Amino acid sequence: MSQKHVDATASRKVELAISELGSLSVPPGVAVQYLSKLLPGEFSPATVADIVECEPALAAGILALAQRLAAGPASQRHVVRLVLDRLDADAVRSALLQTKVAAGFEIEFAREQPALPSRNDLILHSLAVACAARRIATAAESALEPNLAYAAGLLHDIGKLALQDTMPKSLATITKEAEATGTSLYQIEQKHLGTNHALLGKQLAQRWRLPEPVKLAIWLHHRHAQALAESVPEARLAVVVQAADSLARQANIGLSGSFDEPQPLESIAASVGVDADVLAQIRAELPAEVRRKSACLGLEIPQATARYCDLIQATAAQLSRRHAQLAAQDRSLQTASSLLDFTQEFLRGVRADMAALDIAEDFAQRWQRFFQTGAVCLYLTAGSREGVVDAAIVEALGHSHRTVLRAPQNGSLLPKPLAGRFALLEARDQIDWLLEQLDFDFNGDQTRLLPLLSDGQAVGVLAFELNYPDDISLFAEKFERAAALAGTILGLALTRERQEDWAERFAQADGEIQRTQDRGQQTGDGQPRAQAGAPPSSGLRHPSAETCPPVEALAEMAAGVAHELNNPLSVIAGRAQLLAQAESDGQKRHVLDVIGENAREAANVVEDLMSYAEPSPPRAARTPISEIVNESIQLAAHKTGAPHVNAQVHISAEVQDVLVDSAQVVVALANIIANAIESYVDPTGPIKITAEPGPGWLRLQVNDLGCGMDEATVRKATSPFFSAKPAGRKRGMGLAYASRMIRLNRGALEIDSQPEHGTTVTVTLPCK
Repeated sequence: MSQKHVDATASRKVELAISELGSLSVPPGVAVQYLSKLLPGEFSPATVADIVECEPALAAGILALAQRLAAGPASQRHVVRLVLDRLDADAVRSALLQTKVAAGFEIEFAREQPALPSRNDLILHSLAVACAARRIATAAESALEPNLAYAAGLLHDIGKLALQDTMPKSLATITKEAEATGTSLYQIEQKHLGTNHALLGKQLAQRWRLPEPVKLAIWLHHRHAQALAESVPEARLAVVVQAADSLARQANIGLSGSFDEPQPLESIAASVGVDADVLAQIRAELPAEVRRKSACLGLEIPQATARYCDLIQATAAQLSRRHAQLAAQDRSLQTASSLLDFTQEFLRGVRADMAALDIAEDFAQRWQRFFQTGAVCLYLTAGSREGVVDAAIVEALGHSHRTVLRAPQNGSLLPKPLAGRFALLEARDQIDWLLEQLDFDFNGDQTRLLPLLSDGQAVGVLAFELNYPDDISLFAEKFERAAALAGTILGLALTRERQEDWAERFAQADGEIQRTQDRGQQTGDGQPRAQAGAPPSSGLRHPSAETCPPVEALAEMAAGVAHELNNPLSVIAGRAQLLAQAESDGQKRHVLDVIGENAREAANVVEDLMSYAEPSPPRAARTPISEIVNESIQLAAHKTGAPHVNAQVHISAEVQDVLVDSAQVVVALANIIANAIESYVDPTGPIKITAEPGPGWLRLQVNDLGCGMDEATVRKATSPFFSAKPAGRKRGMGLAYASRMIRLNRGALEIDSQPEHGTTVTVTLPCK
């Protein structure tokens, strides 16, 4: 076999060995330094920046990591400190913990004369070249970036570090021959290995995707870089590294393994375009700079291997504790995940129009399946009628039904330990009234109770049989979270039902008042008591101490309703919004948004109700009727979104100023005009507004030729929450509010309408 073939085979073996390196090793003293930074609680990559920036193996690993993770702009991925600022702390910690430590090599040669070059010598030499390269780049007139020169200098000999990791004895032998012959290590490597550390370093730089200029400097720093730079500008960095290498060797910092004569100062000055005196100053200051920067590396730590082993043991113990914590967190996350699935399925099944009892039955069924319990009974403590309780029952085999139970005569629906807080309570002696009415056996010894809370108030109680009572502590947290969910949803549904019930009662009461007033205006022969065109005989009077007019009683009732509903609706809307903002699942976020929207819509109804029930007392002042009409038209256009109101206004010259609260009357009249606009298919239909005087009063009429109303609709038109529009489009407060405001201002409102022939609303207002 020829020598050439042998050299090629040896070269390939070395290249394959180097290609298997995932990283380079560091001395035990360096490992001690960075491991001590990892042990404290919170780790920040900035705490190891000084160490990584001065150690070539660590710097190469971090810059390679930055390339893989695309940490920051590509043009800055050669600056260790900037890269560390952009890398995740866990990624940096993992990279440092995975770095190999050259403890074995140190132990192997402990009883022999230390092999040359030592790891510490190679690190110091690389650091010296890095510092010199940065200062040369700063002093040179070229546009070479100093930090890039530093990175190239620090990593220029990674091929030597790789040879020491893979074949330390061979490198030691090659170094001895270079010393004996006074030649470059580069030449002896080529002779015995068929390759050299520059080519091997380039191979590593390419595999680790180090910045391209750094890779070229590693590859070319032993070649005639000056000649190459004339035709390949990218080789300029290699020229600077060559110059820095010569300065470091002249300053006797570390040991590179090469024993040929470094370039003379004048030759270096000519190659980099820097004055020889400047280079001499850099060489003189280089030892102190390297000592200062290398202090953080711990290269002089005594018994570094022993200290490293102690730190590894401490780190392993910390990682073990961390593993136990993560395992506990994993179990907790698995629990949360399963509960999340339960929550998602339950929320998907809830519709905005579902009755509270339907929601209760659905939740009880899901509870039994999810927690694998026996029989379940969910009864509502809020919203039930006096003396009876709504309940949903799920028997042991999954059959469910709804029922009505008799409330306890001498006791509370809610056991005292469950009042206002979450608690898991044994059912024994707590719900005898319930167990007596069930038509199946409920095991009282295995039954537990828990409250379903909404805004701190119980809206229901869940009673369920535990099939495995000894495991109850494992499920306590899940029980509380699921119960909180049910309480919130049931609270929302019960609030909506209560609001609907109050609105219906309110509308019925107002309708009864309207009929009473209509009868009071008729004489015995069925004719109106007042003459046509006359003002109202009394207007709206304040109630006396003995009596309360029906409309005032109705307003007082409405105010009570509004105050009762306002707080829970605000809480539900607010919490739904917070949960939606924290929710990453799109479907669940949509359900929470729907809950929030419905709560806000209900709150708007409450706001309308409060505006009707508790308006501000009128502040009467003389105001021209023309101003009131003009402002009302503008406000009506805004309410309806009509681009133009086709209003034909005729105000008699004899009309006096009215004595009213102009703001209240403007809103009332705007509501009337808005109704007229909406009576047309085309919102630009004509509306006639006239004002005529009377003795001490003024009559204002709003006339449209729209769809009109039948007699039954006219009777209910001023009732709160009545609307002839399709359900969900209008709340029916416009004319009700208008009538209320006009009466408060000592006026009156009358409606005359015929289907398909339009509507005339007559408003009478006082002038004195």
